[in-house]
Amino acid sequence: MDRISKLRMQLNYLKGARLSEAGTVKMLGLLKILAKTHAVIGLMSMVLACLADYISTRVNTIRIHGIIECCSFYFFLTGVIGLLGATSYRRGLVIAFLVMNIHAILIFVPTIIIYSGFDIHFYKHECYGECDWHLLSMPNNSRCQIFCGTNVSDNMKGFMTRLGTDYRLDAGLIALSICELIIAIISATVSSKTLCGTPKTPPMEMAPLNGATTSDSTAVQN
Repeated sequence: MDRISKLRMQLNYLKGARLSEAGTVKMLGLLKILAKTHAVIGLMSMVLACLADYISTRVNTIRIHGIIECCSFYFFLTGVIGLLGATSYRRGLVIAFLVMNIHAILIFVPTIIIYSGFDIHFYKHECYGECDWHLLSMPNNSRCQIFCGTNVSDNMKGFMTRLGTDYRLDAGLIALSICELIIAIISATVSSKTLCGTPKTPPMEMAPLNGATTSDSTAVQN
């Protein structure tokens, strides 16, 4: 099946889904561009997140690994689902693309911004932390301490752990997250219009029938 036949099948399906042909072509093209942008942002965020994790292991800083990577993978997966939905136009995939964009707006983008924001704050203020408990065992009388700036002596730096990673990586992650937020809002809007659009039917001209006109004129003459 050639590309023209596939496009005709998509258009016929969309006509049955109450969408106009001209609007359908425009929406499909826009959805493809937005989906590809999601995938690119997801890959770039994944690279920056992995690089930040690598640097944190080299300089021995505290960093919760895997959070930003999961968010980045979700952005990439959103792009893949959107591209499949725009290519084949299956309503289920377009609905999934819409829901994933809402998740990105409400959950994943704020997670990256908040996490990277704390990382930048700790790094710029030269903060160190210490806890007397582990994640798997937390006693009742446990405590954690965070000291920043001049409150940290050279002796304390010997047994405390540095907090935060290079702020340039976190700033890049925040910038990509803001771009993802804008793209997700646009994608959700376009997906909603694609799913809920109504056809633009041309106006119908009413013309009287010849038989009805002749009978009416004959009745008037009689």
